[in-house]
Amino acid sequence: MMVAAFALGLAGVAHASGLATDVTGLYYTGVNSGYGLLTGGATDTHWTVTYASINGGGSQNSTYQGSAYVVNNSNVVGSGWTQNSATSQWIVAPGAADPNNGNSVNTGGDFLPGNGNTGTKEGIYIYTLAFNISGTGSGTVTNAVSIGLTISADDQYSVYVNPTGNGASVPTGTAAATGTSAWNNTSSATLQNGTNGFNGNSQFKVGTNYLVIVVNNTNSVVGSSTSTATNASGLLVYQVGSAITINGSPIPEEGTWLPVFAAVGLCGVFAWRRRVGRNAAASV
Repeated sequence: MMVAAFALGLAGVAHASGLATDVTGLYYTGVNSGYGLLTGGATDTHWTVTYASINGGGSQNSTYQGSAYVVNNSNVVGSGWTQNSATSQWIVAPGAADPNNGNSVNTGGDFLPGNGNTGTKEGIYIYTLAFNISGTGSGTVTNAVSIGLTISADDQYSVYVNPTGNGASVPTGTAAATGTSAWNNTSSATLQNGTNGFNGNSQFKVGTNYLVIVVNNTNSVVGSSTSTATNASGLLVYQVGSAITINGSPIPEEGTWLPVFAAVGLCGVFAWRRRVGRNAAASV
């Protein structure tokens, strides 16, 4: 559920590598190419579920892969999730069911397989956003890049930049950021390379880059589970902070990652868990 805020800072360059000068393609979740809100049940072509597994990563399940879907706002309001903002919306993997609509799939529901954080009933859904860093040279960016990220996800998440496979498999390296019980709150992390005094946790390159967010659907069950019931899952990513900066100077990308101060007050946190009872017997 990357609810999300991005900012880039770039400085310094090394021989025979890339010098970043601009960035494009960073989108909030749930918006179209003109940065307007999509309708519930519409596909979000910017964010793609590039890998899905309903058995803890034991095998891939193509039913839940492809362009993400926008969750109907009616399934967000009163759910215990942080709420959609004026500029972003929750998204979910293809194949998600809506128990309020006859368990129909791909219509704006948010129920997916996943119970327990270990074992054969763990749901894993990897959301990937491709964005571009332009500049001179090629390969690894050697001037300092920093990306601030704000995110909500149901239930747990891990964030990576350009991992092996670019989201086509479960990353095996150390995550740049993680969050647990993340459906009813927002959290922030900084993704940055290890240059110009930065402690690096990400590696950027000139050309296409991949922001990869692994969302685990566990139904808040710790340990293994044998339950086949579906439950709410999703991802929310947006920005409330600084725009992109290069060498310390803001270079806002049109529409998507401009400062959105109004969004600060639009992410209400509910004290209670999401729709318990409604989802107990729901299944795809």
